[in-house]
Amino acid sequence: WLDLKLKNERNKRKVLFGFLSLLILVSLPLIFQPHLSAVGIIFFTAFIVYFVAKTPISHTVFLVFFGISAILFLSYTASYRFNRLFVFFNPEIDPMGKGYHFKQALIAIGSGEIFGVGLGMSQQKFGLLPQPFTDSIFAIFAEETGFVGSLLLLFLYFIFFWRAFKIIKETRQRFLKLTAIGLTSLIIIQVFINIGAIIGMLPLTGVPLPFISYGGSALASV
Repeated sequence: WLDLKLKNERNKRKVLFGFLSLLILVSLPLIFQPHLSAVGIIFFTAFIVYFVAKTPISHTVFLVFFGISAILFLSYTASYRFNRLFVFFNPEIDPMGKGYHFKQALIAIGSGEIFGVGLGMSQQKFGLLPQPFTDSIFAIFAEETGFVGSLLLLFLYFIFFWRAFKIIKETRQRFLKLTAIGLTSLIIIQVFINIGAIIGMLPLTGVPLPFISYGGSALASV
């Protein structure tokens, strides 16, 4: 849709609002599900694709403002979302309640130290850390393989990104280029959100770690 519109539509404002309408249409079912983290992933992926398509910079500024405002508004409309933001800004408060998940994730990561406790030897995955095989799997991986293993995993993701970037750079057709950018962004954004949430850089979300988290549906969607 974006490729065709940029070829045929001279009024770029129509492209912006048409693009935004499509984005809202896709996001609404997820908002009512509710699954705000998926909405955020879709928005940021779409934003990157729109930006790389060489659209006006004013459109980019508008989309950033709209997206951040919408996500903040939706975060305050549900108590569990607000609690995640509250814990993010106050990580030491209520360690046995609202902050339990975050606290246990940090304990798992810290327990791994440099080389880890050994594959399969994690203690946190046995009833202590919620969602140890999906959302929190990076904390378990860090516990079992340590700082060295975590760096190796990040390095593998970097290789994936680097190879994808080379494909994007060598692609001449705009449709194929935008598709490659969208697919790459979809995966890298999930990596950033999942790991960022577990180590305390972002609020906790229900985002799996691509290629690592347990579950066929997550892997198939990637």
